[in-house]
Amino acid sequence: MNENESECHLKEENNKDPQQKKTPFLDALIKYVESSPVCFDVPGHKMGNFVTDLSRRVSPIIFKYDVNAPIGLDNLYNTTGCIKEAEDLAAKACHADHCLFSVNGTSGGILTMFTACLDMKDKVILPRNVHKSVINSLIVSGAIPIFVDPDIDEKLGVANGVSLEKMVKAMDENPTAKAVFVINPTYFGVVSDLKGIVKAAHERNMIVMTDEAHGSNFYWSKELPCSAMDAGADITAMSMHKNSGSLTQTSMILSQGDRVNFREIKRAFAMFSSTSPNHLLIASLDAARKEMYFKGERVIHKNLEMAEYARKLINQIPGMHVYSKEYVKEQNSSGVYDTDGTKLVIQVTGLGLSMYGYEVYREIRKTSNVQLELGEVNVILALIGPGTTKENIDSLIMGLKKLSAKHFSLNHRKKTLSYNYSYSKMVVSPRDGYDAPNLIVPLSDSVGEISGETVMAYPPGIPIVIPGEVISLDAVRMIQFFQKEGGEVLKDTEPSMIKIVDRKNWYLSDELNPLKNNNKDASDK
Repeated sequence: MNENESECHLKEENNKDPQQKKTPFLDALIKYVESSPVCFDVPGHKMGNFVTDLSRRVSPIIFKYDVNAPIGLDNLYNTTGCIKEAEDLAAKACHADHCLFSVNGTSGGILTMFTACLDMKDKVILPRNVHKSVINSLIVSGAIPIFVDPDIDEKLGVANGVSLEKMVKAMDENPTAKAVFVINPTYFGVVSDLKGIVKAAHERNMIVMTDEAHGSNFYWSKELPCSAMDAGADITAMSMHKNSGSLTQTSMILSQGDRVNFREIKRAFAMFSSTSPNHLLIASLDAARKEMYFKGERVIHKNLEMAEYARKLINQIPGMHVYSKEYVKEQNSSGVYDTDGTKLVIQVTGLGLSMYGYEVYREIRKTSNVQLELGEVNVILALIGPGTTKENIDSLIMGLKKLSAKHFSLNHRKKTLSYNYSYSKMVVSPRDGYDAPNLIVPLSDSVGEISGETVMAYPPGIPIVIPGEVISLDAVRMIQFFQKEGGEVLKDTEPSMIKIVDRKNWYLSDELNPLKNNNKDASDK
């Protein structure tokens, strides 16, 4: 760093809130450990006195700081001391009124949001390409989803955001809906017009909830899309661990305004969290917040520079292409309002591999020791974060060059699959579909039946079919395709089977029962 850069960064730090230099929980944890207490509480390893291969081969320090909730370290579910101070600092840093530290990931945060904000049979408007945790939240809360189909990039085979027009139409058609739920951003970095959606929802007295599992970096840089809190959303769950430097499974639940009841949020939060939260995880949130508050702007600026460097060089590799923000915007898709430039979405079907992106994902790890985030059908995904270095980018480029040299051939290029998704039709609520008596049948015999389970390709964890939806032929073919081509399909049953509603032993009112007239073929062709 040269002298001018150092002076610039010093000025930048001086303009920040000095209170954010505090790490109250981390400080309290260190103080507790340095006091060397004689432990008669849990956990049983007693600050590492019981030695295992993990402490021998990794670090005994991990166990030293793995304490439970002793005097001086506050209680995650009844915060009055250092955790509350740390959460208040995080709320202020993210322009929120309230913050809760989640050690159960954003999945736990989404369960908290739905349970706190929605009652049984409340309607919620949301995109169909939501994460499995949202489907689980619908099952637990009993809320009724009003799904809005996202825009689809048929060339890449990925779902984008939802258009403002579609969301407003759903709001107007469902004026009694209590809430709107938005993904900010999608797994591939695409964001919807969140400010526009928030404005429209609030005009109709609807709560706005968001999934920011992949958007915590939005809080630290003006070069990235707008965060949920700055867009005016009422409540969000965001994964600090994915791109803001905390330990895996740590997230924050942020809320603002009076449309959501913070007491109810805390009440629901305690339901879905361990009563023995890992204090290292809590400390990592405290520490990461401080670092990103003061350094996030310049760290993310460097991330974006590295991403552009990578795009330029990867686009020179035969058989590969990285899609830029300009490409996405050129699609004239109303479901694409902005994108996160730190994500590298790389189309690899030009290589001619037999298994599309799945094979690239596996082979580059084997041949070049490069671990990607995701291998999809047509694309691979590489994420650039605070810890990414220029050397890491060069390793990725060299690994891709190796694969191209081995596999690329103008005469044997793999045909890019064009996608035209048609999501299955929901005929009863996810909760009813999940709770109904069920049968396990061959997947090939399930078309027209109502699913009793969630089936998804993972990652990213977006369900192909959910409980309460009619299983379409498209859904069956997609599941079989993912299984054949090496994708990881998560489901309750063995690969060739699926759980369906047992018609003969299922009793619902005539008003809700889609099978009253034995309409077995009520699929969404």
